[in-house]
Amino acid sequence: MAAVTIERWLDRFFDAYYRHRPVNATFIGVHEYDDRLPDYSNNGVADVTSEMWTLLQDLDALDRSGASAAQEIDLTLAGGYLRVQLWEFGSRHFQAGNPAVYTSEAVFGPLSLLLRPGAPLDARLDAAFGRFERVPALLAQGRENIDRAPAK
Repeated sequence: MAAVTIERWLDRFFDAYYRHRPVNATFIGVHEYDDRLPDYSNNGVADVTSEMWTLLQDLDALDRSGASAAQEIDLTLAGGYLRVQLWEFGSRHFQAGNPAVYTSEAVFGPLSLLLRPGAPLDARLDAAFGRFERVPALLAQGRENIDRAPAK
């Protein structure tokens, strides 16, 4: 099996980031997932955390000997981000205990499509309706995942 290049690893990192965080992707200007919301179901969380662990393992094994200074910064930031995200997914500070995770995605998911002209209005409205249709499932995941409100 051929060694993974820095560029390929970064492509995989960003692909996973956008796919698992579709509202963030919309705000960034990536519109491939405009009709989706994040999946915080048990399976969705297992998928995203498994992919993050795999990315971290591959990052640790990556040959960085030819990395430019900019690539080193990118890899360091991406690795740090993955570690923080894994901690958050394993804590009660994100999807397992923070109701704002769900309400903010439910609100900003459709709203993000109307703030920027990333596509013709009809296409953005179609994507927004796709997200609106997914809001009940997202809020149901919140009810399933959160058994008590944060203390403060």
